[in-house]
Amino acid sequence: MDNSDDSDFYGSPKTISKLKSRVAAYNTSSYWSSQEARTKLIISRITASESTSHSPPAAGRLHNAYSEIPHAAYQLTESIPQFLARLPPATTNYRPGLEWIFIANPYLPPHPRSDHSRFMKAGRERLDLFKSFIEKTTAAYPNSPLVAKRHIAVARKEAIEDLKQLAVECCETSGKWMLFPDVAFVNETWEKVARAVANNQLGTAAKVATRMPTGYDDGHGEKKDRLICVYTENFTDKDDVARVLKRMKELELVKQGPGAKLIYYKPDAWTELGIYGENEWGIKASMYNSKEIFEYIKEVTEKRTF
Repeated sequence: MDNSDDSDFYGSPKTISKLKSRVAAYNTSSYWSSQEARTKLIISRITASESTSHSPPAAGRLHNAYSEIPHAAYQLTESIPQFLARLPPATTNYRPGLEWIFIANPYLPPHPRSDHSRFMKAGRERLDLFKSFIEKTTAAYPNSPLVAKRHIAVARKEAIEDLKQLAVECCETSGKWMLFPDVAFVNETWEKVARAVANNQLGTAAKVATRMPTGYDDGHGEKKDRLICVYTENFTDKDDVARVLKRMKELELVKQGPGAKLIYYKPDAWTELGIYGENEWGIKASMYNSKEIFEYIKEVTEKRTF
């Protein structure tokens, strides 16, 4: 290809000279400095487990899912130390409207609006259908309980899959890892969680139960531990569920190995439908536990990075 061909492709000598001048004058550092907020967001998503604490961008660039409950949640107008000092879970008493203390990941956009009423109606109908199947199958095999149990187990798997699919269709996919720190350490544990959520290192949000004063709630006083929930956006996204667990391990919020105390992950869809332990459908209240997810991480660690 001769010079005339180059000129036809890249432009006239004057154009080429102008472009070369722009390239020579281009300052990469200056450009990315102007994109600081966006850069931090990208880096935090790619290397969330390795990122360190940093000051968030200006409040106007962030989103707070709990802006309408300032009395119970972190606000973008305050620092994390101010928030922790304003609402310390160890001494913030329970009252109607202050059952929980919340913090949202400010880097994430608003979650799509869910079709909650449809989910609840269809979900309850599906559970009622499964309950009816349990009753009829048990009655059909009065002398063969093991046979009935096998049929019910198959139907239970189908019901669970139907509920999962319904949750996805209705945008009811949030779920949470549940921590139960001793009351003596709840402030320390909550601080780790809150800072990590605020810096886009964990999931979408977190909450901690407030203190139940002695004599409140029919004489039931403060328990020895306190529930902290760390949320992810989609319980079907096992990689993201695993990523959050991995980061919690790095923050020493959960342990791994023989004798380690398990923590559990529960879909909000299950909570909404009243699926708790020892329920009438025999459905596990949790979807994952930490041992299962740590094993999952081990299986795929050579193929991908969390």
